[in-house]
Amino acid sequence: MTAGRTRPGLFPCFLTVDSVPPLVIGNAAVLEAKIRLLLKFAPIVDLVTDMRPVSRLGGDRAVRVLADVPCRRAHDHIAGRPLVILDTADPALNASLSAVARAAGVPVNVPDNTALSSAWLGSIVDRAPVLIAISTAGAAPVLGQRVRARIESMLPAGFGRIATYLSRRRDELQGLVPARRRAIQHRIIDGPAAAQIIAGDESAADRQLAGLIAADRARAAGQMKAGQMNAGQMNAGQFKIIDMGSGDVGLLSLRGVEAIRNADLVVHQTGTDAAIIDLARREADFAALPDGLSGRAMRGPVKKVADMVVDALLGGQFVVLLLPPSSSLMMMLVDRLAASGQNAAIIPAARPFDDAGTGWSGIGRSGIGRPGTGAMIPPVAQPAIQSAGRGGRARHSGDRP
Repeated sequence: MTAGRTRPGLFPCFLTVDSVPPLVIGNAAVLEAKIRLLLKFAPIVDLVTDMRPVSRLGGDRAVRVLADVPCRRAHDHIAGRPLVILDTADPALNASLSAVARAAGVPVNVPDNTALSSAWLGSIVDRAPVLIAISTAGAAPVLGQRVRARIESMLPAGFGRIATYLSRRRDELQGLVPARRRAIQHRIIDGPAAAQIIAGDESAADRQLAGLIAADRARAAGQMKAGQMNAGQMNAGQFKIIDMGSGDVGLLSLRGVEAIRNADLVVHQTGTDAAIIDLARREADFAALPDGLSGRAMRGPVKKVADMVVDALLGGQFVVLLLPPSSSLMMMLVDRLAASGQNAAIIPAARPFDDAGTGWSGIGRSGIGRPGTGAMIPPVAQPAIQSAGRGGRARHSGDRP
């Protein structure tokens, strides 16, 4: 476990319970609620109990009672289960059964007993096929319930239809490069098409999707016709530079956070706040420039990372460069990318620094002013972070690429 973290070594995951039934063992009334929960996802739940009549726990037809098996002999029925939930009201028997489950590699939950549990049943937001589970690792279940209630209020009952729709339209999006494919899906999720899908009007959503795909292809074709790209660059990706301000994750703008989360390649300098790096997708690639280099020692690492960026952009990927407060190494990289014709939109830090409240003081003869620091991005680097035209100003996060 990473130093400084107080959470246990828990990994969130989802279990398949439709092929092998989960097993519930015990005599406590609290297990009735657990069985009801399991039956929302599992077609059959096996039950071992000493309670009579059994209907107090196993009244549902989907509950298969192992009638000839008492709780004290349930050990042989644990192996191979996707999940075991138990509470026999006998602490020693609970510990024995839990030990067998752990030894067999079967996740086990003992309600209100974190020491005997290797799995926790979180609060669930069910917007099938979208499932969200919230866990406090058994520390504060009521808090998890409150979080669930807040999320449920944010997501309408038919929210899962969006996931089903996007899955069905996967083939239509397959011809686009990954960065643009994700961008169009974001437009569907955030735009009016989402409400249409939730309302059941997929025809209207299809028209929106077709328009977005056509617009994307027309944009690329127009750039090629205007000479801004050749046929080999038809699927060129996006490149954005994110100002990290003082380097604190809390000073990233919302657009900066969104860009990091959607990036295919994240370029950063070693020593960047781990909280910023953790914003990236698990599937993203990373290119790190080592800190502390100077002079000719910088050339090799800069060339290597610059080549990675160019290859990623030509492959249609979305690249973000995290700009630290001051770094001659990173500016050498920006300079090299500018010389190769790689233009980037710049996303400023969250808070305004200049009198106009725009966040950047603009481009002067000495370069682009970094707000609040007095540092200047050298003029030679300006082509990489200006808009493609001659507007003479840094492109802000609100500008269209």
